Amino acid sequence: MKLFSTAVVFATLVTVGQSQAQVVAAPRPGSASVSGVIFDSVTHSPLSSALVQLVNADSLSASARTVESDSLGRFNFGDIRPGRYLLGFMHPMLDSLGIEPKPREVRVGGETAVRSDLAIPSALTLRRTICGASAVADSEALIIGIVRRATDRVAVDSSVVSAQWLEFSLESGRIARSIARRVVGTQETGWYGICGVPNGGTVLLVATHGADSTEALELEIPTAGFLRRDLYFGSARLAADAPQSTPRDTLQLTTAARRTGDGRLTGTVVTATGGRPLPGARVGITNGPQTRADGRGVWTLTGVPTGTRMLEVRAVAHYPVALPVDVIEGAPPVHIAMVTLQSVLDTVKVRATRGGSGNLLEFLSRKKSSGAGRFITSEDIAARRPIYTTDLFRSMPGITLLRDGTGDEVLVQRSNTFSSPYCRVSVYMNGMSLRGMSANDINGYVRPNDLIGVEVYSAGTAPPQYSEQNGCGSVVIWSR
Repeated sequence: MKLFSTAVVFATLVTVGQSQAQVVAAPRPGSASVSGVIFDSVTHSPLSSALVQLVNADSLSASARTVESDSLGRFNFGDIRPGRYLLGFMHPMLDSLGIEPKPREVRVGGETAVRSDLAIPSALTLRRTICGASAVADSEALIIGIVRRATDRVAVDSSVVSAQWLEFSLESGRIARSIARRVVGTQETGWYGICGVPNGGTVLLVATHGADSTEALELEIPTAGFLRRDLYFGSARLAADAPQSTPRDTLQLTTAARRTGDGRLTGTVVTATGGRPLPGARVGITNGPQTRADGRGVWTLTGVPTGTRMLEVRAVAHYPVALPVDVIEGAPPVHIAMVTLQSVLDTVKVRATRGGSGNLLEFLSRKKSSGAGRFITSEDIAARRPIYTTDLFRSMPGITLLRDGTGDEVLVQRSNTFSSPYCRVSVYMNGMSLRGMSANDINGYVRPNDLIGVEVYSAGTAPPQYSEQNGCGSVVIWSR
């Protein structure tokens, strides 16, 4: 990849008032100070703990002066003699981005203070530099990072990183669905960059190296079109109490694949509003160890497979959370703030209210014209007289409720793979995706009397806006 100067980029991106510079003591006669601010244009915040170096450009053999930027990204060199100097900085963020900025030339003359600001380039500049000018489009994004070993954090070259996502196209008057995929190899430094992923969409990201692989991460791409995600290869072993084979009629979705390891994670679970602890919240690694938060919302997971994993958090009446975590030595605590299901569903109700009777019309229109799905009307619901909403699925061919590895009932369909006989369906409510909803979650907020209708789709048959997120089917619930 191309290298570029952060100084040039900075001039068009950041302005920092002189009043924000560090207050320095008056230099001795004939000397000056060189100060500035380092700005991270990716995260739009000052860059702290960067090692800033200043070296005499006319005598490169001279020792470099080094200081560390403070919490506001500020740095200062005092007692600098007149001359020509090279100014640069080092930070782990630069390694992860895969860039090596050129030192900036600074001239010290008769003035007593010289201001020289530095920056990490913006997401747009990174996309243009790495993917090319033609790739800078609103619909395209860039994912970059470094692949390392979890044990010693050494970079892994010659590994393969792939991203895949659903794409839709109009063919012969109908919408066709396909799986798009981008595959790249890592450089000697372990760096990778994947161009052309969907901006603002969801992708599955995974790295492989021989028999090693990371967890498949489900990532949301920011609308800015840029995501940095380092990946770690780790180790795992089959849990001692897990069965060695998976019966076709097993009532467990994940127990058979449960893995353990030597890693450890800690953290807290609180409410997004008010920051109150959520005691009893269930925290676990996908296909790995599970635990519950204590009265202070604090949790600890032991026996965790090392490497990059997916952490899942659930609490009664709160929207489930799933996020990637790096199980490595010295990993910082994971702080999780959860929103209530009520707040999520209130948003859904507002959208439904704005649409008026549009929800019912959309349901009835698709029921009349589509032969792909199964449609349950309000009349069907009244005839079945379910006690709970999810009772509708207990006797429905092709879909049922089973308990997952955490003990919760979830909606599942038969899978096409022998190693995983069931797959978990995607749930939508009034057109909004409610990822991770259990049967209890659905029943707690949607009563049978409130239902307008329900649509059920097997894999590959759902309308694009309700397409499955994991290769399984979809359930679309409409309520008043």
